[in-house]
Amino acid sequence: MVAYSDISFDDHLIGYVGEPNGRGTFTIVWSCLAVLLLNTWTVLHLNIPHPKWKAWRIYMHKAKWAFVALLIPEGIMTVAFNQRRNAKSSIKYMKKYAPQWTLMHGFYSEMGGFKVRDESNEILYTFRAVQLHWLAENGIIEIPPITKKEIRDRSKASRVAKTLACLQSAWFLLSSLARVVQHLPLTTFEVATIPFIGITWVTYYLWWNKPVDMETFTTIHLPSLSTEDLCRMAQETCFSKASGSWYRPALKETSTRGWDFYWFEKSVNFKHLSIVRSNHLLPQELREMVKHSYAEARVCSWFLPAINEFQAAEWNNINDIALVLGGWFFNGLHLVAWHNIFPTEVESLLWKISVCLMLGYIAMSMPFAVLLAWLPEGSFLKDLPIWCITVCYAVTRFYLIVEVFIGLRAVPPAVYQSVNWSQYIPNID
Repeated sequence: MVAYSDISFDDHLIGYVGEPNGRGTFTIVWSCLAVLLLNTWTVLHLNIPHPKWKAWRIYMHKAKWAFVALLIPEGIMTVAFNQRRNAKSSIKYMKKYAPQWTLMHGFYSEMGGFKVRDESNEILYTFRAVQLHWLAENGIIEIPPITKKEIRDRSKASRVAKTLACLQSAWFLLSSLARVVQHLPLTTFEVATIPFIGITWVTYYLWWNKPVDMETFTTIHLPSLSTEDLCRMAQETCFSKASGSWYRPALKETSTRGWDFYWFEKSVNFKHLSIVRSNHLLPQELREMVKHSYAEARVCSWFLPAINEFQAAEWNNINDIALVLGGWFFNGLHLVAWHNIFPTEVESLLWKISVCLMLGYIAMSMPFAVLLAWLPEGSFLKDLPIWCITVCYAVTRFYLIVEVFIGLRAVPPAVYQSVNWSQYIPNID
């Protein structure tokens, strides 16, 4: 809500308001939820799922990521940013072996669109663009001449749904701007929805050329792929970028306190409360070569039936900068509600503290990392600050989500005044 200087916490606040007289509580809640849910569902461009998954499992997988997108939209934006970087960089080195290669082909390969089948032992490898390039460069495979139209035809992308979501968001922003211009207050729910729209639009752009809800892939048949070739490919395509950021906690493959489960990507053994690792799938020689390195996480993905959405082993400083900027943008816009009128002074104070803390957590993560950089990777003291920041960020974020709903129980009456659109229509006598 945009507050007036003459409003205080002692002024009359009202609760639920019905619809017949214009803008009501249900209208406010539904307009915000519609923007959040429709944008969250349509913005997701997930990788090709496990070939044996049934329809309900695929739906639940997307619902899981939609939930993550609602909680941490800047995280989803950074995932999309990383995937687009990989897809775009593949154009340069794949053109020689696949002249038809485009950004869409890059996305297709990064999402598991090309699989190499070793006919000698019936193993189906899930290779991405870098590995496909290495195999083509060494004369082991030929890239199938699949066209952009063929990929688009197999994609279930609905430009109509995306357009409707963007138009709905644009109308929401226009209505909010009109209320500000006419000095009508916005609820905290509406204020919190605005930065979500901004992050979602950026994510739309980053994933615009990526196929959507694709369930089939292109198989490249190969008589045999030796362990020696796998080791050479791992050495030349994984180890060159295998060192993780010096300030980020290690992956599960390199430390017992790994972060793979943070993005809900690994299977969980609930009986033993442990993450199911996949390094046992690797041939002995290859496993020994990549053991306890960031390359292990990358090589393990070759033997999985589907590519994880979040490639933790590949993130570098550029991805971290994108995440920080996204976090500052998303959380910073919550400061618009600094002078809002809340049901109580305590809630007003908690909102301000929560927003400042979230911005502070993002700002503090890097200085903490610099101070602790000298500690060995996997050290408890090195991991502890990042863990604490993550938990505190989640708690404060949860409070803001709860407050946008409970805050509607008492708002200034002007919240329910409708925008006077007639003043923007030229008066022709």
